[in-house]
Amino acid sequence: TTTTTTTTSEKGAAEAGDGDDVQAVLNRIAERAREIGSEDSELSDTERKEGKERLREEFDTVLNMIRDDAKVSTQDVRVFRDKVFNQSTFWITGSEANEDIEGGHVFRGNLRGDRKEVFASVSAKTKEIFDDKFAVFLVEQRDIDDAFSPRGPEEEPRVAFLVVPRERAVPPPTQGWQYVASVFLLGLASVSAIQLGVVAQSAKVPREVLVFFSNPDNFASDVPLPDVVANFDPISLIAGALPIAGGVLAAQITGDITRRVVGSSKGVAIGAPFTLPNAQLGTFGILTRTKTLVDNRADYFDIHAAAWVASFGVSLGLFIYGLLVSVGADPSDIESYIPTPAVLFRSSLLLGTISSALLPATATASAASASAGASLVFVHPAFIAGWCGLTTCALTGLPVGSLDGGKAVGAAWGQAALAATSLFSYLGLGLGFLGSSLSLPYGLLVIFTSRTPERVIRDTVSPPDGDSRSTLTGFIVVFSILTLLPAALSGSGGDFGL
Repeated sequence: TTTTTTTTSEKGAAEAGDGDDVQAVLNRIAERAREIGSEDSELSDTERKEGKERLREEFDTVLNMIRDDAKVSTQDVRVFRDKVFNQSTFWITGSEANEDIEGGHVFRGNLRGDRKEVFASVSAKTKEIFDDKFAVFLVEQRDIDDAFSPRGPEEEPRVAFLVVPRERAVPPPTQGWQYVASVFLLGLASVSAIQLGVVAQSAKVPREVLVFFSNPDNFASDVPLPDVVANFDPISLIAGALPIAGGVLAAQITGDITRRVVGSSKGVAIGAPFTLPNAQLGTFGILTRTKTLVDNRADYFDIHAAAWVASFGVSLGLFIYGLLVSVGADPSDIESYIPTPAVLFRSSLLLGTISSALLPATATASAASASAGASLVFVHPAFIAGWCGLTTCALTGLPVGSLDGGKAVGAAWGQAALAATSLFSYLGLGLGFLGSSLSLPYGLLVIFTSRTPERVIRDTVSPPDGDSRSTLTGFIVVFSILTLLPAALSGSGGDFGL
């Protein structure tokens, strides 16, 4: 029996040799199963037993073929060594399976030409030989080797090629339920933005109404409504909240559209947008994922930095317009302006300082009087929408994980810089130095949704050309920090993020 089994195994391996595909082996299995299971078959018991053993061998063959498609096989490694890499591009000194990405394989060696030209050549040859079977990444050896000793700061980084089956390298496509969740979250964000606008106008509500509804006992059906409460019309508050809600949402939606337009121009798909609701700002921004591989760091930066800049531009325009219109506001014009406690301007060092320069009441109000609600500043609704929009931009601009700020820092300055700046961002959020009352909810949100950088850039080594992207990255980081730092450590954030 042992001899028969061994012979059958060797025969099966031989029949499933070069030239066979999964479909051919499956057809052979089906024919053999019909032959064994047929009642009219003249096979003996011994032949049936051998046939069943052969079926097992065929099934093993199919499984091995499927597994080989999900990894870089020994034969594939040989082809890469002989036909993809050569002495004039990349001299291989060693290779091994990658432990970080299942099925991947790392080729170590020395560059024999310009880094970008070699990467382009290797990518083209891989496409020519394997079609779309594999994705090739250019990485620094220190990113995949803990024992690697880096070169000096003036020397070119030592690189390696990481080859990964495309099905494992490309992010999964957007599922139908994700679009449903996207619409649902947009609805929630719209409600939270309207809530923001209503709360921002709380100073317009008569004091008697606030006192009445602050007492839970008054919600009993047998409690009579005072005349002031009965005659109060909340529709005016909702109508006044719409410009604020519209401005907050417009800033984020503009950024998302910009991301998709720029991504489309570079052949990069963006996943479903998840608008994150928040009662204090209206929204914490829009969470998206890159759904295709990006050729280089410059393209990746352009896609995601453009989205941040677009949201920032809309928010800044609303802020400046609202600020200028609010200068010299007439307190009697209650329909056009919103009375806002001056203490709320102390939650942002940058925005509070700018506001103080043009709105004297925010600068001259003492902390004591402002905390007591004695000092009110009349501002235009566009000012509140712009303030909240800029604060949201500051949060998404933090250099952490897959936030827009993290994407910009990783693409412009590299992953080492992103790791360092992420640490300080987490400390600032954790200790409450950044974002005041927003730090805890936003920090938890980042940990659960955005702490890990995306791994979609194929050439992670070559930095973008020129200094413009690096300069813009510095602006994003500095703006975010200065905006989220409080004007005074004793100040506190308000109910709508001011």
